[in-house]
Amino acid sequence: MLFFIPLSGQGFSQHSLKKIDYPVNTDYLDEICPVVSFDESLLFFTRVADPFCEKTLYIDSFDVFLTLDEAGYKKKLLYVFGQIASKPISDPLSSSYNQDIWYTKLVKDEAQGIFHPGYPINDVLPNSICSNFGEGNSYVVINQFDPRGGIDRGFSITSKLNIDFTFPKPLEIKNFITKSNDVNITSSLDSSVLILAMQQTDTFENMDLFVSFHLGQHKYSQPITMGKGINTAFRESTPMLTHDSKRLYFTSDRPGGYGGKDIYFSDRKDFTFTEWSTPEKLNPPVNSPFHDSHPHVKKDNNAIYFTSNRDGTSDIFKAKLIRGKLSGELMLTIHIINGETGKKTTGELYWGDAYTDKREGFFRSKDGVCGYKFFENKPIAFKAVNRNFASEEIIIDPQELSDAGINKFTFELVMYADGNYIRKEHVITEPVILQKEIITELDLNNAIMLNNIYFERTKPVVLPESYPSINKLAEVLLSRKKLYIQIVGHTDNVGDKDALRILSEQRAEAIKTLLTERGVPPFRIDTIGYGDTRPLASNDTEANKSRNRRVEIRIISQ
Repeated sequence: MLFFIPLSGQGFSQHSLKKIDYPVNTDYLDEICPVVSFDESLLFFTRVADPFCEKTLYIDSFDVFLTLDEAGYKKKLLYVFGQIASKPISDPLSSSYNQDIWYTKLVKDEAQGIFHPGYPINDVLPNSICSNFGEGNSYVVINQFDPRGGIDRGFSITSKLNIDFTFPKPLEIKNFITKSNDVNITSSLDSSVLILAMQQTDTFENMDLFVSFHLGQHKYSQPITMGKGINTAFRESTPMLTHDSKRLYFTSDRPGGYGGKDIYFSDRKDFTFTEWSTPEKLNPPVNSPFHDSHPHVKKDNNAIYFTSNRDGTSDIFKAKLIRGKLSGELMLTIHIINGETGKKTTGELYWGDAYTDKREGFFRSKDGVCGYKFFENKPIAFKAVNRNFASEEIIIDPQELSDAGINKFTFELVMYADGNYIRKEHVITEPVILQKEIITELDLNNAIMLNNIYFERTKPVVLPESYPSINKLAEVLLSRKKLYIQIVGHTDNVGDKDALRILSEQRAEAIKTLLTERGVPPFRIDTIGYGDTRPLASNDTEANKSRNRRVEIRIISQ
């Protein structure tokens, strides 16, 4: 992988940058805040302004999404989002306050499938996982929630039990005061320490990091500033403590970065959590001229996940932090090319450490051919000059070549007059129109009824009469490789509620099994069962009970 931007700075060098594949990242929505589960089997993230978000909205113990018509529900959303934002919000679902928690499975460190849990971990209000909480399946989420409805500023704890999440319980932080809706938090592995990002002054830019200590069950001390070594007059945010609590990663837009927001790290000096080493910024490819934030480092202190908007919208990326020794000799051959003639030419080759401004290496080539041998595993920047001709600066990362099993590599440095690298023949003058894939068999509604599905009475056994509908759904999934769905099972209210929920889950799983038997990859199908908790009609007649015994399809991503 080659990086074609001039770079400078301090800190250890990262490598192996990868943007997480679709359907985790989309081209048209923001994906932020990656958090890897403690057992490193799941990657959680937050998706912003998705119109197909979870619509649940409890007010006075009633879910108004189920009880109000479309106009009434929209009116409630306008009011609630206006209260959250402290200003009118014209389109709540397209605003940055519409945030839902999603996750993918990590199989051999690769994302597989996508899952969108429902209530209570998600509702139509802002939802985001910030951090692990202890050595299990518990997580810190933003806001505090009342089961009857409504939210308050702060943080809560939820636990994942199989596919379900517990209702978030509040974290009690003494004298927690913030003047901004923008907050974030990280917890130490033993939950004894919280690092908070919040704003305690009226100056918008002045968001700082604070530390709070455990006092008892879900109770923490008043936050105290982490000091001048960490905080500046600019914005410090999105903190993350490593598993050993020895290193803190965070985001800052302080001067001296690569542009926008950058990710920094600092090492703890003592037990107080207020004395830290001078922060150092991570080098490219993690940091860039764009906004890079929300770092999350795995247990090995090597793999880092983070958020960046370098591709237009915010997306989830991953990279490695630690470089090993080169496994063998690595040789480069550089051809200096005259961009006007396309032929090798005399030139002067300059090189140096990619993350400093120094270019102390020098070689004058008469035939346009130069050789370079790597002695250290660190990126080197190369540039060719010949009077008023110059090439752009190219960074060669030996780790990338070594990972690819390459020990000899040839590349060109093409020089143009006055450094004019962009030639007219390469300029795109016509706009490129991106057309989203159209789903014809399935409408992009929040829930689509899967008709003509029949089960044995009180059992999760699919009857043969259902196969035509299942075959059609399988055909759609096989023809549209980017389509991910959730199968949702529902029952009437006859029977034990726990048994009904289990039955609805088993029926959804039974349909998934039939789809996978027809060739659909299982990671493209999520399942969930709600039992009798989400009826379409009252269960007062057999006809209404029949309406409530149903299977729905939700499009998760396409």
